[in-house]
Amino acid sequence: MKILNKLLQNVESEIVEFKEAKNNFDLDKLGKYVSAISNEANLRSKRYG
Repeated sequence: MKILNKLLQNVESEIVEFKEAKNNFDLDKLGKYVSAISNEANLRSKRYG
């Protein structure tokens, strides 16, 4: 929960991106978002994105 609260305090960037699923969401797209953000965090030597 600490990590989530910390991320929510930031603005969007290369390693923090906020999404809203009003109805349904595509699990393949979700996986790609998570992977891309994780990769970006890794490239910037961050523990999480």
